[in-house]
Amino acid sequence: MFPHFQIPTIALRPFIQFYIQVERSRRDPLVILPIPARASPMIEFVFGDRFKFRYWGSPDEATVPAASLVGILTRPHVTLLHQGTFQSFIIMFQAHGLTDLFGVPSSKVTNHTYDADAVLGKLIRELEQRLGNCETSQQRVLVANHFFGERLKHAQALDRMAFAANRILRSSGKLPSADLARQAGVGVRQFQREFYARFGASPKLFSRIVRFQNALDTKARSSTKSWTDVAHELGYYDQMHMVHDFREFTGESPTETLCQVELLFRAQIDAVRAGRAAEHPNMVRRFLL
Repeated sequence: MFPHFQIPTIALRPFIQFYIQVERSRRDPLVILPIPARASPMIEFVFGDRFKFRYWGSPDEATVPAASLVGILTRPHVTLLHQGTFQSFIIMFQAHGLTDLFGVPSSKVTNHTYDADAVLGKLIRELEQRLGNCETSQQRVLVANHFFGERLKHAQALDRMAFAANRILRSSGKLPSADLARQAGVGVRQFQREFYARFGASPKLFSRIVRFQNALDTKARSSTKSWTDVAHELGYYDQMHMVHDFREFTGESPTETLCQVELLFRAQIDAVRAGRAAEHPNMVRRFLL
């Protein structure tokens, strides 16, 4: 079971990071996949058998809906139990992309999973049907590009908090709130209030999640850097501060979290470490669980 990535059209990239299709059959072993904190919302469509999930810290299992809307996550969220025969097609948005394309307030879905049909209604049911009629991942990408291309006609303009989120992402989470507030043209307290109202997380917490994601990605892409090297590169005070963030956002150590990433993205990681990333034109900027 390995994911297939595709990058959206240039016009959509300010709103959508990438698409992923995951395929598995009954011959594959059970995959237990914990989902940690994440600085972006997503919609996932499942075709075939519905796999199970458990909310973090709960022993109870539930079945994923045909279409799930998952908000920004500021803590470990669920554990997925991938088993059966299915195809999963995921749209991974930019931090503000779900709001800009659908008008759904990010703060209302942060740390939540919803049935996407219940939240977005007819539009998503139509997209679900079109994607379900496709036979290949490439066909689904074409359908998604066309669908979201039409949504661009109704997209909201990027506001100053969306620009701030983009700056945090580009800086790997290393810009302090005072700099972000100054760039937004407001005071620090007002900036913090507006950012929280927009995304359901403070700019400091959002920045920590982005930095954690970049630390994990940096280590995954390098076969030579130590965790100490990564901590220094990402601006952590020391390695223990980085370990603390990993524990908070994944419930596991950096090394345990890396093992999950390497399991899921083995082919892509091997290509990067061997200097063959150029052979993969749709290589994503960051590996995400």
